[in-house]
Amino acid sequence: MLRKFAKTFTVAALVAVAPLSQAGDVVVIGNKANGQSVDLAFVTKVYTGTTSAWPDGSALTPLDHADEGVRGGMAGMLGKTAASLKSTWATLMFAGKGTPPKVPGGDAEVKAAVAANKGAIGYIKTTAVDDSIKVLVK
Repeated sequence: MLRKFAKTFTVAALVAVAPLSQAGDVVVIGNKANGQSVDLAFVTKVYTGTTSAWPDGSALTPLDHADEGVRGGMAGMLGKTAASLKSTWATLMFAGKGTPPKVPGGDAEVKAAVAANKGAIGYIKTTAVDDSIKVLVK
């Protein structure tokens, strides 16, 4: 009985921290022409719907990612879970206080959307970074 509990607890603990372990594989990106400097606290505000503009007040277009693993990595970077972020957006939508970020697709689509829109912010896998965008937060 104790062995079964220990095994179940271990599996539950690994599942709970899985998104956190993926966080190092994700970077937040912005358009190269956007001169804004941001930190993780700002990115957290963007992806929890508490800000809708860049620090200078200009328009902000947040983008989500289609891949569950990458979304989990981003949630981990923010100290959240993918489920809690989804719940946050559902609450904001129900209250009429926000619209979740658009999901253009995977890494290539997010990069293309960010490169084409000076006000866009998104996130991709670290391995997908190239010179078409700039890394805002690692």
